[in-house]
Amino acid sequence: MPFSGLRRLYILIAALLMNFFIIHQACALTVSNVRFGTHPGSHRVVIELSGTADFRAFVMTGPNRVIIDMPSFDWKVGQIQKPASLAIKDVRFGDLGGGLSRIVIETGDAVIIQAAFMLPRQGKDVPDRLVLDFKKTTQQMMTEALSQVHGPLQGTAPLPSASSTVTAPSKGKQPVAQRLTPPQPAATSKAGQKPLIILDPGHGGQDPGAHGANGAYEKNITLAVGLELKKQLEESGYRVKMTRSTDVFIPLRGRVQFARKNEGDLFISLHADSIRDNTVTGASVYTLSETASDAETAKLVDRENKSDLIAGIDLSGQEEDVANILLDLATRDTMNQSKFLANTVVKSFAGRSLSILERPHRSAGFAVLKAPDIPSILVEMGYLTNRSEVARLSSPEHRRKIAAALKASVDTYFNKVAR
Repeated sequence: MPFSGLRRLYILIAALLMNFFIIHQACALTVSNVRFGTHPGSHRVVIELSGTADFRAFVMTGPNRVIIDMPSFDWKVGQIQKPASLAIKDVRFGDLGGGLSRIVIETGDAVIIQAAFMLPRQGKDVPDRLVLDFKKTTQQMMTEALSQVHGPLQGTAPLPSASSTVTAPSKGKQPVAQRLTPPQPAATSKAGQKPLIILDPGHGGQDPGAHGANGAYEKNITLAVGLELKKQLEESGYRVKMTRSTDVFIPLRGRVQFARKNEGDLFISLHADSIRDNTVTGASVYTLSETASDAETAKLVDRENKSDLIAGIDLSGQEEDVANILLDLATRDTMNQSKFLANTVVKSFAGRSLSILERPHRSAGFAVLKAPDIPSILVEMGYLTNRSEVARLSSPEHRRKIAAALKASVDTYFNKVAR
């Protein structure tokens, strides 16, 4: 083809691409503003849009939040003003895939949606708006409202489970049902590969953790057990990665990100506790919950979640991992698997005559357990404030026994989920 012909072809292709880009930009939905207001007996959120859109709105718990699904949109919202009278903890958004995006409004209080509707554009100055009215209620009432969906797509909202059918709307057509695929919970590893276990020795570096009655530091005990457990797991054919294998400080959020980046199948965080009563001994296992199972657990969570402050790191962004949009699809199944894993640890410790607490399986909001797609547990191997227990935890033989119990629980877990 002569050069002039090639030039005309390039110009034609460029024109077509430019035309496609302009049309695409013109059709894309944009969210430009989010406003909150208070009205007698209710609260209101107004979402300003570049056009009218199909939507669905519903509530979910753990944490409490209002969910709004719409066709994929561009987020061009500036700073959002949250009135002091409203317990709005966070507003975030994400892409669900399949032509669908989601807005999440996390509320400190339990709420229910009273109404949800579109208001059309009014002149040049008032854009199209999606309006939601909601009010505070009891936690029980909010839980009962989980299946109530508002909007044109009200029959298709995903319930809070790991496998949910959602409907992705398309312009000018009836909505087309699609299956959103959440991240595979770590019950099964990739084909042809052994499961990958992420081991997380707690604390490290400038964060020593608990101080033992014999002078031992928690960070050294957790690392020693982690290295021994890694050895035993690898000898059995598992793949293992550690958040730290030396005496270094790793932020809590970095530990979760490490597990997710490496696509771990299980996450085991190793710790050793401290308590005022130095007669208390015994191991315990924790899984994620927004509510601490008891007062002592609440104090423990507060200590562990503040460990980042030792290195001057602000924890205010920790909830972002929980807020990950896939949490709404995957977390319930992940948490169930975490609980199963925790129960296998309890049985394994008891079967090997390792001391455990009277209620060894507990739950609370540990920041390090908040990967939404990886079954995760935190193991408190004992109390360093008890002289006999810290002496045992300082013994290589006892640490091998703990590692063997944890390795056996991992075996039990995968034998179960493989069936």
